[in-house]
Amino acid sequence: MQEERYAEEPNPSILHSPQYEFKFLRQLGLAFSGGSTFGECYAIGQKMQAWDPARWVLEWAALATDIEQQGEQSAEHGHEISARESYLRASTYYHAAEYYGLIANTDFVQYGRKTEESFAKAMSLMPYHWEAVEVEANGKSYPCHFLSPDTSRKPRKTVLVVPGIESCAEEQFFYVGVGALQRGYNVFVFQGPGQAGSMRRDPECHLRNDFEVPLQVALDYLCSRPEIDTGKLAVMGNGLGGYFSARMAVFDRRIQALIMNPPFINLQRVLLALIGSRARNIDFSVDDVRDLPTTILQNDMKLFVLNMCRRFGISRLQELITSMQSYTIEDMIYRITCPSLILRGEVAYAELESQAMFFYEHIQSTDKTRVSVPALHVADSHDHVGNIAYLNQIVFDWLDERF
Repeated sequence: MQEERYAEEPNPSILHSPQYEFKFLRQLGLAFSGGSTFGECYAIGQKMQAWDPARWVLEWAALATDIEQQGEQSAEHGHEISARESYLRASTYYHAAEYYGLIANTDFVQYGRKTEESFAKAMSLMPYHWEAVEVEANGKSYPCHFLSPDTSRKPRKTVLVVPGIESCAEEQFFYVGVGALQRGYNVFVFQGPGQAGSMRRDPECHLRNDFEVPLQVALDYLCSRPEIDTGKLAVMGNGLGGYFSARMAVFDRRIQALIMNPPFINLQRVLLALIGSRARNIDFSVDDVRDLPTTILQNDMKLFVLNMCRRFGISRLQELITSMQSYTIEDMIYRITCPSLILRGEVAYAELESQAMFFYEHIQSTDKTRVSVPALHVADSHDHVGNIAYLNQIVFDWLDERF
């Protein structure tokens, strides 16, 4: 009966239809590691409609501003822990505004810069060592983060983290960075073309299928640092970062362990599976997507298509489908031989499950593990941000046993 009642409402809030907004559920999940609070997110969720990206920008930006100001007040009175906690939450809320701003075609760059500023202020009050690092590759500069448990500079086991397209380096701190640092790992987060940190500098910076090219330059830099034990170097790809990480494992044997969360090996097939048979047979521009009836394309998939088009630098669905043909590693993964951890959600859709199985069966690693991660909602079918504690337990218990 509840589903019928919500269906009758012309503009239900995203609390009534959470599948419409994956990013909202990500914000809730970050509460585990200090990136949000349930109450602050819930208050925003009550105000948001299932389709109103511009409103989302304003609401998240207003919340971020309020929380940042709370941090400033605490800092002025010498309350460093309170200031740090506020700055951390402000950074993720500014990133939420940035993400929606990108979709709504508004000024997302200002919120991305505020994400960086709030995060930097928080890091200055942390017990960990943190650096903002620029990696130069192919005439471009890519913003990265390096974190270490302390300033000793002694060689440590290290995780190179590659985000997907929804996330940013700052968000990855809450997602995997905190868990890694608590267990004695260094963390290096790379942001390449088409990803949030790079698009803040260059809004026309778009995704590339050979992502391993800039990633290998980042790996060169990382291996040059004295804090890195190059015999204990893992790469973890989250979301679409799973595809990018796998490409690097195909070509670079310096990787001692690979974590795929989840394994994407053919992005065009993922896109077609997500948008459904009706949408794949028509063409429309990003300006037309809102007017499509939900019988052709659901609202959550409209947001997904808008996001993907913006990251690829294109404006039409059929162009997006064609552009994704080159995003495949099916005929290359036999070259992966390092220990590999393959994560999949229990509610993963059929195509994602199929790709995970193909990856597991065709890599040449003698040490490979598949883990099914419980998920409470379809929006958490990959990344598993809804249960960060369990995700980190799986990942780092597995890594500790190999390192």
